[in-house]
Amino acid sequence: MSAGNLATSLRRSPRSDTMQAYDALPAEARRWLASAHLPWSARSVARLWALAWRDAGGDLAAVYARMDAAQARKLARDAAQVWGRCYPVAPSAAAPARRRVKPQVPFWQALNRRSRTKGNA
Repeated sequence: MSAGNLATSLRRSPRSDTMQAYDALPAEARRWLASAHLPWSARSVARLWALAWRDAGGDLAAVYARMDAAQARKLARDAAQVWGRCYPVAPSAAAPARRRVKPQVPFWQALNRRSRTKGNA
């Protein structure tokens, strides 16, 4: 059986009560989990949500920010494992050296130049 798109370092552990654990989550935590980028378990979300809720003092925006930060850290760690240490590409290698581009002449000026050169010849 292939891993599909579940190449992540999140632990996988089959549990028989996964739906009960999901149903026990607060509605806001379920909402966050529905839009999560990683396949979090309800148990992990419950643990992280409780810590974030306690530390944020009940401020929902701060809780969401902490959950997003935890997910970003996890994605950064997984990116190195999945795509290699150089992902994303270093800024110096990603951006080519900039060349000065000569500004384009508006088309009406280009037409005027052509008509002047043809008339004078």
